[in-house]
Amino acid sequence: MHGIILKTLQAFVVDTYGEDAWLSIQREADLEEKVYVPVTVYPDRDVYELVHTAGELTDQSPRTILAQYGKWVVPSLLETYDLHIDDEWDGLELIANIQQFHTSLRTRDLTTLTTPRIRSERIDENQVKITYDSDRKLCDIARGAIEGVADHFDENLVYEEQTCMHDGDDACRFDIRRTATDTAALDADTTAEFEFESTADTPTGGNDD
Repeated sequence: MHGIILKTLQAFVVDTYGEDAWLSIQREADLEEKVYVPVTVYPDRDVYELVHTAGELTDQSPRTILAQYGKWVVPSLLETYDLHIDDEWDGLELIANIQQFHTSLRTRDLTTLTTPRIRSERIDENQVKITYDSDRKLCDIARGAIEGVADHFDENLVYEEQTCMHDGDDACRFDIRRTATDTAALDADTTAEFEFESTADTPTGGNDD
């Protein structure tokens, strides 16, 4: 697991639940005093244990924690990888170019990190399909990230997850659409509306994130 995931997961927990909560989660997960560095690769187990423990201590499912993290981390990742993002992209355009964006990150990474397989397909100016395929089954982060992108760019985006690896499918497939409100007034000062539903299963381990 890339260190930036664990580093930002720590920042998310501290920002959302407080420093004491992070220390308690580390202690209960038997990862006490472990320091995460963005450029280092860590065992996948660290994420699963931290998220599972965070769910127990906050009375939420691990998948809900992952979705919350996915939404929270969007601004941080956009700032970190700003050079890979076109200034003229809106939220849906960013999602449409996620495959290109992700490939560029894989190229710049000099570690032995294994990364998820992400494919994007632009259907039309208001619709994008994304396929996520990973043994780590962290699609809940993707769900949260879609919401985070909608909020960050102040866009009305809705999605449907047509297939999910947690249901036994070979990949997670998302159909993401810009609503009629945004289509009619892309430059208007509107408040983003986003349909989001998290599920309650625990993620399983694997080789990709």
